[in-house]
Amino acid sequence: MSNMEGTSQGWGFEGNRRPERAWFSAILLVAILFVGGCVSWRPHEASSKSELERVGQQIRLKGPVPLKVGVAKVEITPAVGTPLAGYSKRRGKPSVGIRDPLYVRALVLNDGEDILVLVSADILLFPPPLAEEILDEVSEQLKIPKRAIVLAGTHTHSGLGSIADGFLYQMVFGSYQSQIVEGLKGRVIWAVRQAFDHQQPARWGVGKGNLLLRGLIENRMDPLGGVDPAVTVLLFDSMEGRPLAILANASAHPTLMDSKAFRFSADYPGEFCRLIEETYPGATCLFVNGAAGDLRPKGEIGSSPEERIGRFGRALAEGVTGLVNQISVKSNGDLAAWGWEIPLPPPQLHLGPIPIPSQIGRFIRPTSSDLNLLALDQVLFVPLSGEMTTGLGQDLRQKLEAQGLSPILVEYANGYLGYAVTPEQWSRRSYEAWMTWYGPSFGLYLVDRVQELAGLYKEKRK
Repeated sequence: MSNMEGTSQGWGFEGNRRPERAWFSAILLVAILFVGGCVSWRPHEASSKSELERVGQQIRLKGPVPLKVGVAKVEITPAVGTPLAGYSKRRGKPSVGIRDPLYVRALVLNDGEDILVLVSADILLFPPPLAEEILDEVSEQLKIPKRAIVLAGTHTHSGLGSIADGFLYQMVFGSYQSQIVEGLKGRVIWAVRQAFDHQQPARWGVGKGNLLLRGLIENRMDPLGGVDPAVTVLLFDSMEGRPLAILANASAHPTLMDSKAFRFSADYPGEFCRLIEETYPGATCLFVNGAAGDLRPKGEIGSSPEERIGRFGRALAEGVTGLVNQISVKSNGDLAAWGWEIPLPPPQLHLGPIPIPSQIGRFIRPTSSDLNLLALDQVLFVPLSGEMTTGLGQDLRQKLEAQGLSPILVEYANGYLGYAVTPEQWSRRSYEAWMTWYGPSFGLYLVDRVQELAGLYKEKRK
């Protein structure tokens, strides 16, 4: 989310209706006064050998086998008047129009034994309750484990709202409306089902442009800070050589439509996908955001939101088109999905300037979370339920590349756990640090846990 979203506490305290705000805040404040401060936390020790062996059994490599691919695209634009999600400054006011339609796109990969599902939706993110319901339903319908499913929001800040309950969620998503939630859930599941039912033999390949976004993005936490201009592309062709699906992974907040805009828009990911789908008729384009916690497009690329979206989307599409035309494809692949439930550090939350003791934070935020990895040969999908800043993301990617893998970090996936910043960034107490609900070591902890899981895959591939 952008630095204009949420509150210093972080949006999403579990509460339900506006009349409850006063008593909830009062009880919370009293509890804070009587319970001590936050407990310290040290990074979790390395997982036990027996635990790693158990998780490693989930990886079933078969050797290169023919691959089938299914893809689908379903519109999810709600009725005008539905709130947008992304900026608390909008205060949940109703939308007034549609700049461009919103879509959910689904990709199904099948090697005859393992099936992977990747979903990209033009929404801010999948709130945890909604994500869990969709994961359960897709898992049941397709008879696959939930660890093989990724639900990712492109993180547009002008997507549909009203899909998250809780009084602080309403500052960002607008008032909760169950019919909007059910409508979105039904369309996501329908897209997955359509992709699953229309699989066909396919060839695939991967490409990467290390400097493709150079000069187009900036670090919003530090004007002199690092950026990640790399873009990774996965191409899936029919056996006749016609592009079926193109998945692009880049890192930048889709905030070119600002908080003053009240029209639905998929922002630059939508413009990018529209151009790619025009360039390759019949293909479906999926965009997944990487470690974008502190990255955004440069404002000077245009004088208005319309111009900035057009220029950024076009530059990204031109770069990806160049990569697609150079990618070598092959017919075979090997799929895998594995993971575990990890404990989360004690929450370190604040009510304005007042720290909330971790003993109370544990009742407000999750104490554990699923961490899963998915793979197609050397391509490693890393779904993360939050917003990792670029330094952490680049460090993780470099460590995974050193293991011979081609990582695709998929943020805003399968729920939301807030930001993950470096300890140095935490010390600045910026918006991103306030939104890091699990303390200064959370990002390093995630990097270590992902490395452990990736190491299991490396050993299996020897």
